[in-house]
Amino acid sequence: MTAKVPTPEELEWGRFASRTTHYVLSNSLTSALWPKTGFLRRVQELASLKQQKRKDIYLVGSARTVASLIDAGLVDELRLIVYAFIASDGKPLFATPERRYTLRLRNSRRMQGGRVCLNYELG
Repeated sequence: MTAKVPTPEELEWGRFASRTTHYVLSNSLTSALWPKTGFLRRVQELASLKQQKRKDIYLVGSARTVASLIDAGLVDELRLIVYAFIASDGKPLFATPERRYTLRLRNSRRMQGGRVCLNYELG
């Protein structure tokens, strides 16, 4: 998409993603272009999937979705990639009335383009 040659890491991720089932948490979607896609309608279905598979689940979602899954006790680790730029009005990452969990930084690393990856364990 950018006309740049992919890095070895990007190629590795692409191979992994192409053979991995993807799940979409949605009340309305019924089809997807990705060949291996399943649909989950409720958070409880994700909890059931987590128990069945006994493997890691990688979530990409909005702050509201992530916060609801944290509140449901379904998130064990949080990986944030921070992009350094200046913006005027910001929005809290997890806008909940009270903090119900603690974050313990497991590791951090620098990435290309000034990005930083932060891995937190939730407790």
